[in-house]
Amino acid sequence: MGDVTARPPAATFRATTEDDLPELGRLWNDGAVMRWVGFPDGLAYDQEALDAWYERMQGDPHARHFVVRETEIGFCGELFYRIDPAHRRAVLDIKLVPGAQGRGIATHSLSRLIEHVFERHSDVDAVWTEPRADNVAARALYTRCGLVEASRPSDLPAGASYWELRRPR
Repeated sequence: MGDVTARPPAATFRATTEDDLPELGRLWNDGAVMRWVGFPDGLAYDQEALDAWYERMQGDPHARHFVVRETEIGFCGELFYRIDPAHRRAVLDIKLVPGAQGRGIATHSLSRLIEHVFERHSDVDAVWTEPRADNVAARALYTRCGLVEASRPSDLPAGASYWELRRPR
């Protein structure tokens, strides 16, 4: 029997629109997803809260939010980054619905997001995130995407950790 190569996920991401708010609301209200960011019962967002979030996001010139979709699953989750121009960094975030986890979608999507940031923002020298110590899956994901644990910059408030990937030279 020959070598079998796994099919890469058919996941894509695109800029979030108002039409995506119901799916994002279900994601953010899911305690199984949100427990890793400190909300074990979810965010309890209603339509008003989702609308307010969307308005804030649209008004933030340094932030970009995307939805992740996959051919067979449909809505998989979200990707996000916010640029800190003064420190030439972009913070990253990813959350996937449980049914999309463990399929390579997160690795594929986050890797593409990192490429997107570095290709479109020459003023960004590094991307970063801060996974909790007990979030083993997130730490493995960030490792697969090239991020490494590093010393937390002194300009950032205290946090769980600091993982960074510098722009390739």
